[in-house]
Formats: sequence, C-alpha cells, structure tokens
Amino acid sequence: MKLRKPPTDSPTNAPRGVDGGLAAFLRHTYPGPRQFHKALSLWPLLPAPDAPRPNGLEYVPLADALEDGFVSVQEVDASGSVPHVRVENRAATAVLVLFGEELRGAKQNRVANASFLLPPREERVIDVSCVEQGRWGRRRGFFAAEDLCFGASAGTLSSAIRRKMLKKVSRSRARTGTYDADQGEVWESVSERLAQSGVRSPSEAYADYARSRQSDIGEMAQSFHVMKDAGQVGFVAAIGDEIVGLEAIGRGDVFARAFPTLLHAYAIDAADAAQLREPGRLRFESPQAFLAAVASAPARSGASLGMGQDLRLESDAVEGCALVANGALVHLTAFPHAAD
Repeated sequence: MKLRKPPTDSPTNAPRGVDGGLAAFLRHTYPGPRQFHKALSLWPLLPAPDAPRPNGLEYVPLADALEDGFVSVQEVDASGSVPHVRVENRAATAVLVLFGEELRGAKQNRVANASFLLPPREERVIDVSCVEQGRWGRRRGFFAAEDLCFGASAGTLSSAIRRKMLKKVSRSRARTGTYDADQGEVWESVSERLAQSGVRSPSEAYADYARSRQSDIGEMAQSFHVMKDAGQVGFVAAIGDEIVGLEAIGRGDVFARAFPTLLHAYAIDAADAAQLREPGRLRFESPQAFLAAVASAPARSGASLGMGQDLRLESDAVEGCALVANGALVHLTAFPHAAD
C-alpha cells in the first residue's frame, strides 16, 4: 500500500501569481446566463471559443467510481484513524475526490479536507474530517468487514462549513504541509446546524441534518441544469443578492457528472439561508468581478497527496483552493473573503 508521500515542493514558499494551468482556465472562461430558484442563483461557467482543449488527463468523480465498484474507501486499519481513510483505486483511470465530499459508513462519517486526484491502480491515505461526533464503531450488533467500509458518496458538505475548513487547511498547509481542518471546529459547525434546524441526531451526524433538508435540495436540483452542449465547466453561486462561491472542474464531461454533488453544498445553505449566522463576506457586484478577483489572487503551491499540485489562494478579496495536474486545472473552489 502506498501511503502518504512527503511533498516535493514546500507549500510554505512565498505566494506567487496564480498557477499557469489555473490562470489559463480562468482566462478562457466566462459566466453564462443566470439560473435561479428561490434564494439560490447559479451563473454557469462556460469555455470561451478560444479555450484550449483538455490536455488528455482522464479522471472520473469518486461518486461514479464507487457506484461502479472500481474504488473502495475504508478505515486505514481495524482500529481506524479519525483524520485519515484509505482509498484503493482499481480502475485504469484516475479518480477525483472533491473537497468536502462526504463518505458515509465505517466507524463514522467523514468528509475530504481537500480535492485529491488518485492515481490509477494505486492506494492512498487521504486527510478527512469527521462529521458524526457521537459514533465510533459498527452500526450493527456484530462485526463484519463492511464495518470498515464507506458507502457511496452522499454529496458535498455545506459550503459555509467548507469555507471555514478551507481557511484552517490553508493555514495548516502553510505551516506544516498537512491538511488539518481543525476537527473541533468542524464538529462545532455541524452541531450548530443541527441546533439551528431543530434536527435531533443521536450521533450528531451531518447526514441527519442533510436528510432533513432533502426535499428542498431535491427541488433545487430539478431547477438547475448543466449546459452540456456549451461545455459548462463550473458555476458561480449566489444566495439572495450575495455571491457565496465558485466551483469549477477542468473537464466539462466530469463537471456534468459531479454537478449534483457540488450543487448539494450550495442548495443546503440556500434552504437554510434565513437561519445561517455567517460573518460578513466581501460583496461583489457581479460574477465577472468575483472571477477577476480569483484570477488575481496570490497562490501557494505544494505537492498533493495524489497526482498534481495543491494550490492555496488568498487575498483581501477571496480565498480558495485548487488542484492542478499536468498543467491543467482539475478542481477549483473559491469563496469571497470573510472575517473569522
């Protein structure tokens, strides 16, 4: 089993301009017509006519690979380790784990602390956070091998919580090269959501909160569509009149398959927008202004746990993370800067 590899590039180097692969992606991308339903608005990100073709790097979303049986996600061993899980990719194609993607089952539910591109036919141990504080062990009354396994990907953690995680992970990357998201803060954020929504969860599970909002999330999912013919590669999201984030994947075909997983993170925040107590975010007048701020943000780069480079973007206007491999963007998440 291949475990963690020490970074070959130190993420503590001084910030520099946005990575070439990310810069090229942003330079050749523009927001399309707004789609909206209730509090949530999305501007599809579309490739410009002169956008370079994908560089040939093939990968599939984790949710698809799990469903097809090409990937297994397990505890690192029988004892387990809260901040780590083991992923085995048996496919001939790389697999993309999305930042904040939830994995349910095993000893307790977890979410990925960053986006990772898992090489074909290899194993990796990746960094995760627990989103189920009150359980550590089997769900049944007897032991079975399945008690160490995670089921199909269930969506992506609330983007308001992901923004907090991103800030802590970026600091961890800069200081130690690790992906620590501050487990205590993650548990606190989940507990706040459960309390605010009035959802009772014996194990303090984010999954119980998400299930309570499934009707709203499903209604929103039916109200948005991917512009496949235009090659959509992402979206800028707003809740009410406030831009709250951006998601992009370097390949339009992969984005289309990952869209429901990514939409989940913003739909659940939109469903509970009136209850959220978010710190003041920097406001942007348009998605174009937000994209320009992302493109101009200084970036730190370090080797990822899988394929490619992990980028950390931070300025007075935005904060984000990206995964770049073979000179091209794989996944980008960005948020307006917000006070702690």
